[in-house]
Amino acid sequence: MPPVWTIFYLTRVVGFIHYVLHEDIIDGGPNAFISAFYVSEAERGKGVGTLLLEQAITDSLARGAVGVETSTIHMRAKQFYEKHHFEQTMGDISEVFLELDIAEYSQAKKGVDPARH
Repeated sequence: MPPVWTIFYLTRVVGFIHYVLHEDIIDGGPNAFISAFYVSEAERGKGVGTLLLEQAITDSLARGAVGVETSTIHMRAKQFYEKHHFEQTMGDISEVFLELDIAEYSQAKKGVDPARH
């Protein structure tokens, strides 16, 4: 069963993330692809999305993923991903593809400023 992380507040869902692990012949190992990610409008900007994304990344890397990828058509989502060390790899105005810079993400999680190294 593909991993799904869901956050509940009392009796309502406030956010979820769904991702799948798949073999990637280009990267030479498993990749995680975020296929669905949602945070309710009322909960945006409160850290729910960051919590879900970080859990998905941590779980993916623990399962041996050599990459974490997604795509979006929403500028706000693209900016969110870029804030969390994803970089656009291809795409145009209608849909962009982004991939996590694992080295930069790992350094940031350790409290090291990647711009200084």
